[in-house]
Amino acid sequence: MPDTEAILKRPTPAAPEAPPPVSREPDGHALPGLHVPPGLRPGMPRNAMTTSPVEYVDEPLQVLAGTLPEDLQGHVYVAGPSVHAGSPALASDGLVMRLDFNVGGAKFTSATMRTPSYYTRQQVDAGATARGPLTRLLNRFRETTLADVSLTLGPVETPNTAPFLVEGERMLLVTTDAGRPWAIHPRTLKAYTPLGYLREWNRALPTPWLFPLLQSTAHPAFDPPERLERRTEDPRPRLFFTNHAPKWPLGPGYTQLVSWDTEENRLHHWKLMDAATGEPVVASSLHQIAATRDYVVLLDANFPINFWQIAAQAAVPFLPRVQRAVEWLTASPAAPQAVFWVVRRADLTTSPGTLDPVNPPVVSAHRFQAGGGGLHFAAIHDNPDDVITLVAAHSPTEDLSHTLQPGELLINGNRVQDWQAGMPTAVPVTRSSVGVHRIDMKRLRIQSNMYAHDDFTWGLTVFSNTGLVNGELEAHLRLQGHVVNGPVPREELALYLNSDGFTADMVPEALYQLYKPVVGDKSALPIRDGRAASFFKFFVDSGRFQGYVLPTGWFGFAPQFVPSARFPQVPHWKGYVVALVVSDPTPALPANSTGDEVWIFDSEDLARGPICRLGSPNFDVGMTLHTTFLPPGLPDLLEGRPPGDVAPYAVDVTRDLDMDTIEQAYLEWPQTLLPRAPSLLFAPWRLGVRWALNFPKLRQVLQDDVFPHFPRR
Repeated sequence: MPDTEAILKRPTPAAPEAPPPVSREPDGHALPGLHVPPGLRPGMPRNAMTTSPVEYVDEPLQVLAGTLPEDLQGHVYVAGPSVHAGSPALASDGLVMRLDFNVGGAKFTSATMRTPSYYTRQQVDAGATARGPLTRLLNRFRETTLADVSLTLGPVETPNTAPFLVEGERMLLVTTDAGRPWAIHPRTLKAYTPLGYLREWNRALPTPWLFPLLQSTAHPAFDPPERLERRTEDPRPRLFFTNHAPKWPLGPGYTQLVSWDTEENRLHHWKLMDAATGEPVVASSLHQIAATRDYVVLLDANFPINFWQIAAQAAVPFLPRVQRAVEWLTASPAAPQAVFWVVRRADLTTSPGTLDPVNPPVVSAHRFQAGGGGLHFAAIHDNPDDVITLVAAHSPTEDLSHTLQPGELLINGNRVQDWQAGMPTAVPVTRSSVGVHRIDMKRLRIQSNMYAHDDFTWGLTVFSNTGLVNGELEAHLRLQGHVVNGPVPREELALYLNSDGFTADMVPEALYQLYKPVVGDKSALPIRDGRAASFFKFFVDSGRFQGYVLPTGWFGFAPQFVPSARFPQVPHWKGYVVALVVSDPTPALPANSTGDEVWIFDSEDLARGPICRLGSPNFDVGMTLHTTFLPPGLPDLLEGRPPGDVAPYAVDVTRDLDMDTIEQAYLEWPQTLLPRAPSLLFAPWRLGVRWALNFPKLRQVLQDDVFPHFPRR
């Protein structure tokens, strides 16, 4: 008995409780999907063509429905045009926005991209350089589908397409197809320097314009991280982009691959020649390029530039019917297949000659074609055994060189309404597909697998930033000192895309007629029922689709993947998809929603629908284009100041726009075209140019209204 009492008085200590297992899923994985009522009408909402001109700083985004996950943290940068009905959307001034996520909530900051040509246009259009009505008419800027263009001064440089981080220089760029990339302050979003002086670029047109037409890729490529780690010297990467011109009446066109070495901060050029024919490579548009370990790949995109269309828009802005007639009489369809050009990086050796933007050295480019035409693709950065893997969105009849005009006949017999005017013809008239292409550079062969889905591959437009495929996301995380989980497993490697669907109210009858040989009869198109817009995830290895079809009347733009802030516990390829969506206001919208919202999806289950909707009475952004993600704290490092005791990169805008040099170029321009003609023959030209451009007043505009916005750094 005593022994028993002793045992009862001294019970065996309880084993300590095991800690709960650490979840390897994002916090939002268990949140329910939200039901979203449909909008007013099928197709593109009116809200897509309205952007608030007001700039906001740290404006709160309110939770309209659902729950904002605590591990959604960091910054999503968004670029797009500042649109309004009646003006060509893709040529509009750039809008940059930053969405900030933290445990306490979400907010947004927005700013207009203001370049020297932006400020000059304001003053010239107000008459600052005019001697009278005639010179004011000659100098003023006119809307075209490429950019606002002055007959005497050239086009406005409007970075409005994609944000892009230059790792070695710690610079955040915003790009455009029609001009140089511009660096922005990541906090204020203000533009402060272009990439390269004007003299470092080859002009697309041989004019003496103050603001020359420059064409480049809107999606540059950077050195893969694996290549950087093998370097013994300064590991700052080179940035690859293009400097090109299509074949126009004023020139035969050219294609140059350009490298910006962030160690010496100079542009190196190589002219591309077809390895099979020895002929110069001339592309219609090079919207995106990609870099692998040993190659650079360029895509000739579905964005043809029609010289006669732009010339008519600039010359006779007061005759819209003449403009339209010229546009469709001179229009050519985009290429029926995607054309990839591949350059070996080993051939891209720098020399004094590569600093010449007009007559650089020649390198060979190998031509491959597959699938239908397209705008966007991604490349896996490793190329084992010289096999390159590409993933491309193919929309064979997507043609962004046209915009809707009031009263224009549509494919369904309706007419374009005023609120649609300026919208790009972004809806292809054939079903799209996703292609996975493997290019064997030893055997010079391409093998393609094409994938399509009736819910998701109508009207493919933009990818999420391709960081999971090309290593860019890992580079951003490492720059901030984060640990990543190693390479993404093959079965998890995926891209996030959005689809415009198909809506007949965005397809002009003239566009259908242009592509009728490819499309065939209209009866094959879903003209009556249409196809809704969607977001989807495409698994590269299996070709599997997983996605969410938006409710009728809602339209979505570039979905951006954001990793869970709990990595490495949660693998860095799991997290959230952040997407901007628009619809027209209805009574079914939550309070404080304008119809423009931010939706949050679980990246592992898009089909569940959004788990959170964010908005604000001041959130009115309209159409947007591309995005990128930066982890928390990284924007504080991105002020263009490289590691170590190195001066930050910045173009001296006063030297870039030196009026003495510019005036001389205008006066001597005819002599450069006809060097053997006597100088006296061009005296009337010199008198006319001095009268029309009013150089003293133009110089004053630059000194008083442009240069103060770009102080020396």
